Amino acid sequence: MNTIWLKIAAVAVAVVIAIVVVGRFRSDKPTPQAPSEPPAKQKTFYDMADRDKQFNEAPKPVEPPAAQPAPEPTPQPQPVQAQPPQPSPQPTMARPPGVVFPSDLKGPTTLYFMPMSEENDIQAQQLLPYATAGRSIGRLPIMQYGLMNKACLQIEERWPDSWYCFRAKQMMEEITQYSDRYAGTYKITPQRLDISRFMKPRRGTEPRTVEPMRR
Repeated sequence: MNTIWLKIAAVAVAVVIAIVVVGRFRSDKPTPQAPSEPPAKQKTFYDMADRDKQFNEAPKPVEPPAAQPAPEPTPQPQPVQAQPPQPSPQPTMARPPGVVFPSDLKGPTTLYFMPMSEENDIQAQQLLPYATAGRSIGRLPIMQYGLMNKACLQIEERWPDSWYCFRAKQMMEEITQYSDRYAGTYKITPQRLDISRFMKPRRGTEPRTVEPMRR
């Protein structure tokens, strides 16, 4: 009889010890934490350079309209003559009559550029990134826009009727809006920024759609 009670007592003690050990093991496990939101990412030089890639984007060719069946003739009101885009105020420099700046484009606009040979296109593709990189570097403290200006000048001189030249004019105008002194430092005149010749078709040109610069 005593042997049976000793066995029961031993089993009870073993169960109690097992419960204590399991409970302590569970209490030692780390409590799962709710995932915290990552800290807000600060803009870096690389983010600025990624934003500036838009200057390397070629304007999209204008697609010819699809052929539509001729509608029945109906009386039409007299067409209203389209008005040319009005130049926006330019606080940093006065412009002669007829000069159009890239910033005057307020929405998608059709401009006309001269197509380039494969060789010239490759050379322009290699040169334009120097201008965009120089633009990013120039915005850093104590840095200047000399590299950008040099690359833009070469593009303007070598391919004045190309969309690359239009991009160069966009970049040069933008820095004059940062500070008045850049126009004098880099000889950025209204004539240098003028895009009026791109606004009308010329022999050999092709239409492309350009948009205002994204901020």
